[in-house]
Amino acid sequence: MHTSRKALNMIKYLILMLTFMCVVIEIIQIVVGAVLHRLFATYTVFIDNDFVRATHFLIAVGIVLVFLSIFGFAAIIFENVIMIFLYAGMFSLVVILEIILASAAFSMYNRVDSMLTRRMNVVIQQFHTDRFMRVSFNHMQNSMNCCGIQSYVDWTNFHPDRELPSSCCRRYEEGCMPHERGCHAPMSDFMGSRIHMIATGTTIIVVFQVVCIITAIIMGARLSLYKRRLRETGMSSGIATAPEPILTEKPKY
Repeated sequence: MHTSRKALNMIKYLILMLTFMCVVIEIIQIVVGAVLHRLFATYTVFIDNDFVRATHFLIAVGIVLVFLSIFGFAAIIFENVIMIFLYAGMFSLVVILEIILASAAFSMYNRVDSMLTRRMNVVIQQFHTDRFMRVSFNHMQNSMNCCGIQSYVDWTNFHPDRELPSSCCRRYEEGCMPHERGCHAPMSDFMGSRIHMIATGTTIIVVFQVVCIITAIIMGARLSLYKRRLRETGMSSGIATAPEPILTEKPKY
């Protein structure tokens, strides 16, 4: 019985450490999701809505898992078998959602180029008629040091009667000297790296969380077996105190 209790304590401390690490990882996930959301919001006219929703999902899952990990802490510390299995079950459901998110992120990574081409063509066509489109395209050209979609020639193709926007010019020497590279390539690298970060980061987190779930199930099974053995041997998992004998007759002096 002593050996079983010692092994159970080792598993208990291990899962407490893993759960604490999981809380730290989920806090990092929330922060990364918030930063990515802010970056995506800057270029919202160039990306599809599901890219922004992926950051919302990342933040939401992180928040849920933080509270779920706290629930797991309580279950493990108090050694409640039902709570431990409930923790493992709910954790498994959330991990399935994260696997779906990772799969969706890998899928989005493969269509970044086509999405940017389609979106940029729409934005450059409406550059002079839509103020929001104009501000967004100018911001992209200024921050990326680029001009047009594939090159500055795109402005001549889409707006032959207008001059290049000032955001296209790297310097002025007898007129505008435009940036030679277009905005598609740097934007593709920028967006692709962020989406790839979500996909690979979520995959790594899922692997770590599966280890936490397996350890919790082992803990629950061992704890259940340990308590059953205690009941079979007539012992209690708490501190047992022997009852005082009841006097059935008066003492004789």
